[in-house]
Amino acid sequence: ANITTSPATARTQDEEMTAAVALTSIPYPVILFLTIWSCVITRAVADRAMNNIQQSMKHVATRSGRAWHRETCFCIHKNPSILNKRILNFKSFASTAENNNDTNTQQTKTFYQRINQPRHILAPMVAQSDLPFRLMCEQLYNVDLSYTQMIHAHNFAERGGDTFRRNHLDVYDESLVRNVLLGSADSNALIFTQSQRNALEGLSESDIEASRQRIISALQTKNNSLETTFEVKPCVVQIAAHDPDMAAKAAEIILERSNGQCLAIDLNLGCPQAIARKGRYGSFLHDETPQAAYDVLTKLRNTLPKEVGVTAKIRLPPTQADAQEGKLGHEFRFDNPVTIEERVRRLIDSGVDLITIHGRTRFENKVTVGPVNWDGVRLAAATAREYSGDVNFPIFANGGIEYFSDVQKCFDETLCSGVMSSESLLENPGIFDEQNIVSGRDTLERQLQYADTYLDYCTIFPPLPGSLGIKGGSYNVAKSHLFKILHRYLEEQPDLRTWLGNQECCTILQARALMCDLRSRYSTLDEEQLKMKTSWKDDNSWYRRHRQSNASAAENTEPVSLEERKKLAKLRIQALREQRLSRA
Repeated sequence: ANITTSPATARTQDEEMTAAVALTSIPYPVILFLTIWSCVITRAVADRAMNNIQQSMKHVATRSGRAWHRETCFCIHKNPSILNKRILNFKSFASTAENNNDTNTQQTKTFYQRINQPRHILAPMVAQSDLPFRLMCEQLYNVDLSYTQMIHAHNFAERGGDTFRRNHLDVYDESLVRNVLLGSADSNALIFTQSQRNALEGLSESDIEASRQRIISALQTKNNSLETTFEVKPCVVQIAAHDPDMAAKAAEIILERSNGQCLAIDLNLGCPQAIARKGRYGSFLHDETPQAAYDVLTKLRNTLPKEVGVTAKIRLPPTQADAQEGKLGHEFRFDNPVTIEERVRRLIDSGVDLITIHGRTRFENKVTVGPVNWDGVRLAAATAREYSGDVNFPIFANGGIEYFSDVQKCFDETLCSGVMSSESLLENPGIFDEQNIVSGRDTLERQLQYADTYLDYCTIFPPLPGSLGIKGGSYNVAKSHLFKILHRYLEEQPDLRTWLGNQECCTILQARALMCDLRSRYSTLDEEQLKMKTSWKDDNSWYRRHRQSNASAAENTEPVSLEERKKLAKLRIQALREQRLSRA
C-alpha cells in the first residue's frame, strides 16, 4: 500500500535526521558527554551512565560500536529517556564481543603459545619422571613443563588393563593434587597400590604433617609470601608405540584419565636402549623403520582433539662421518642414509606440533657417550621453521646441560625454544635455578636439601611403582632418585651405598635414617677437609660417571682400527661389570 506523508511530517523527519547527522560529526567522547549532560536529570543517574560509558568506550572504535553510536544519538535526540536502556544493551554487546574476541584469539594461538611457551623442561625418564619429582622441580626449581615417564601403548591399552594404567599413569585432577598437598583432602586419595602403602610404612601422622609443612614453608619462601600459592601444571605424556591404532587407543584412554591435565602426547623416537629395539620403539624405530613412526604420528594427529598437541622426541640420525670415525659399531649398515633436515620435514608432514631433539645419535649412549652436537640441533630448528612456515616453530634441545650456565649457552648456540634436561636434572634438580655455590659445604647442603625435599614430596605423593616391583616399586623409584642426588657422597661412603641398595631398606622412614647418618659423617669436617674429598670434584658427579673416562681415553689414544675399538669397548664394559659386582 502507498503511504502518504504530509509535508510537515516529512520536514520534521528531515530535521531530525539532519540533527542526528550533525551529532555524529562531533567526536565520539564529546557527543557522548554532551548527550548525557543534556539528557540525564539527576546526578545519581548521570554518575551511573558515565561509569557505564567509560567502561565501554574502548568498543566505540569498532565498526559495531560506531553503528551503535550513530543509532543511539538519533534515538536520544527523539527520546532521551531510553539512554540507560541503550547503555545496558551496549554493555551486553561489548561483553559478547569480548568473549568472541577471546575465543578467536585462543583459536589462532599456536600450540606452543597455548602451553605458555615453556623454556625449562623436565625430560621423560622411565621410573624417574614421577609425580613427586615433577612437582618438586616445577614448584621450587623453575621447571616450566614436565614430561611423564614413557608408557607402553600396547600394555596400557590392551595387555595390562586397568592395573597397568593405575601403576604407570600419575596424571590427576589439578584440584585433587592441590588439596592433598594442602591437607584439605584425604591423604590417601592418591594412594592406589600396596607398593605405595609399603613405602610409607612406619611413618606417623605427625611425620606426614611435618613433611607437608616443610613443603608449604618452602613454597612460601620461594614465592616470598606468607600465602601458600602454587601451581599444579599440566604435563606431556610420552608413549612408546609402533602400531598407529594401538597408539591412538592408548592416547584416548590417557586423555580420559588425566582430567584435562595432559597437554600433549609425545612419541618416543629417541630411546637408545637395547630394549627399545626389541619393543620396536625409540630411536630404533625411527632409524630402521621411519615410515612406521610417521604413520603413528599421523594417526595421533588425526585422532586427538586439535587442542591436544602431538609431539616427538628424536635423536640425530647417524651420518657417514660417524661411520668413518667408528662411532656406529660394526653392525650398522648405511642402506638408507637420512639427514636431519629430511627427518624434520617428515615429522612436520606427519602433523607434529613440537619436536625435541637430543643432539646425539643412538650409538652415543652410556659408555660411548660423546660431546653433544648442538650444530645439528640448530640445523633442525632452522629447517623446521623454514619448512613449516612458522618462524617460531618450537624446538626443544636435549643433551649437554651440566651447569646452569649451559642452559643459556644452549639457547644461544641452537636457537631452540626450550631446553630439556634429563641426567643432570636427576642429580641437580635446581639446574634451571641459578645458584651461588662457592664452597664444599654449600654443595653438600644443597644435595642433602634436594634429597630431604624429595622425600617430603614422596611422603605426600608416594610414587607409582611402575615396572619396579609390585611390593617395593614405589620406594624403588624414590631410592633411584637418592642414588643420583647423593651419588658423589655415597661413593665415599660404600657402606651407606650398599645399605641403600639393600632390599631390606625399603621405606621412606629408613631412607630418612640413612640421610641422618650421611649428614652426621660430614658435619664435623671444615671447608678445607671437604674440598680434599673426591666428592668436591665435578669429575665424580653422577652426570660425569661415564663422560670423564671417555674423555681421558680420547685424549690419550692414537687412531686405532675398528677391531681394536671393539676390543676397547668390551674391556670398558667388563670393567663396569666387575665394578658393580665389587659393590654388591
